[in-house]
Amino acid sequence: MHFFVLGGLIFGLYGLTAAPDAAPPRDDVITLTEVEADRLADDFYAGWGRAPTREEARALVRDWAIEEAMVREARALGLDQGDAMIRNRLRAKVEFLAEAPAATLEPDDATLAAYYKANAADYAEPARISLTQVLLPAAVSQAEAAALVAELRSGADPDGVGRATQLPPRIEAMALPALDRVFGAGFAAEVAGLAPGTWAGPLTSAYGPHLLRLDSVTQGALPQLDTQREKVLADWRYDEARRMRERYTEELMSRYRLVLPGMAEEDE
Repeated sequence: MHFFVLGGLIFGLYGLTAAPDAAPPRDDVITLTEVEADRLADDFYAGWGRAPTREEARALVRDWAIEEAMVREARALGLDQGDAMIRNRLRAKVEFLAEAPAATLEPDDATLAAYYKANAADYAEPARISLTQVLLPAAVSQAEAAALVAELRSGADPDGVGRATQLPPRIEAMALPALDRVFGAGFAAEVAGLAPGTWAGPLTSAYGPHLLRLDSVTQGALPQLDTQREKVLADWRYDEARRMRERYTEELMSRYRLVLPGMAEEDE
């Protein structure tokens, strides 16, 4: 009701400000349609949370008319031709029209379940690792590392072994991808391959050689679809929008015969 009243106000004000004289040539007529008036009202209400005053409505109408006149003048001068920004904007609008219906699609349960199963890796909870680590000097030898491993297995305090570091001595339930981000690619897989509960090493990370004790591994699991439904639905719609855009693009390009410099001519 707000938008209806605002649109009517703006449309009515434009009618009052329009010249009542005989209509000029068609190309010189700028007409504010009801749809455009509603858009102006919607935009004002969205920005200010209230209806415009009569003065503000008049300013809206005049500004819209000035914009329309300048857009027509720009087109008449050919300013819309060869402009990369305008071309990109027009392409984006056509792509939006091609994929917009996907936003309202409602798949049945079987379709969504099949999509969830096919993309299970995207929704599965990652495996998590808990470990205790000691960072060694970069120049440590294999013999020195082996001696330190033996000390730790005999009950030596890890805090008294190795060199000072800002890395935490114990890491609790860190996801494997996060472990790789902290210590470097491939580190998580090496740690996961260790025998649990015993000191081992050295294993090299981005920080240098480590002695580690794998304390626990929690395997990843796929949550129930119901707990992920909104995200899965959004992803399904995104993929449907992409397929709609691709189908539209293929159909659109089939209407043209391409003649491209440096490439073989493509027939219809």
